[in-house]
Amino acid sequence: MEKEDNVQSCGIGIRGVAMAIDTVIWFALFFVATFLIASVSGDIVTSSTGADADLTGTPALVALILWLGLSIGYHTILEWRYGKTIGKGLVNIRAVKDDGSSLTLGSSLTRNVLRLIDFLPLLYVIGIVFMIFSSRDQRLGDRLGGTTVVQA
Repeated sequence: MEKEDNVQSCGIGIRGVAMAIDTVIWFALFFVATFLIASVSGDIVTSSTGADADLTGTPALVALILWLGLSIGYHTILEWRYGKTIGKGLVNIRAVKDDGSSLTLGSSLTRNVLRLIDFLPLLYVIGIVFMIFSSRDQRLGDRLGGTTVVQA
């Protein structure tokens, strides 16, 4: 594991830009999950203008769970292996452990599963509140995962 002594945490603004970029990928993953489940369940409606996935009940729940798994997996794996998602890479920031070393799979998974709580009630309100009251700009997931986001 690579360790750095001189790390500077990143604030809400630049992290928000990275998350906005990653949200585009989340939408793509949503369509993958929705159309995959719709194709398996036979809930795709086609017309001359295109295709539509009309999911309700159990297939909709399965698609939602698959999408959440893909989204959390996207963040977890990329941050564990590379320290950054595509959004973080484009704005030149990365996630590290509190001591500046690379994330472990466990620390990456913890910070990203807790992203679901940080997002509540909408648009990362809980995460932002935690960052405001943190000297290192850490959201709840960062605090419990022992991580922070720094300039790359």
